[in-house]
Amino acid sequence: MRPLILIACVITLAGCAEHRLVVQRPNPGTPPTTVDSAAIGWGASQKRTVAKCDSNIIDEVRVKQNVGQALVSVLTLGFYMPTTIEYVCGNVPSEVGNTDN
Repeated sequence: MRPLILIACVITLAGCAEHRLVVQRPNPGTPPTTVDSAAIGWGASQKRTVAKCDSNIIDEVRVKQNVGQALVSVLTLGFYMPTTIEYVCGNVPSEVGNTDN
């Protein structure tokens, strides 16, 4: 019984991952947008995810994988790898000397 509990704890703790990319001087303009994505065929085929930002500026990107998504990846031996992508659009920088937002 103890080995099963130990294995369950290891899977739960090791199954969550988050990667975060942030610009040097953040200037967020929108709330986070969440998109589900997946790689199929050991990464050979991936859906192209395009951010929909009016300013055409990305402020922050987070790539997350929860325990369920990690379990699916393990059970399919990496053939199907679901993940969640979250991004924040940035504001257009104001002109020099301008205090308007």
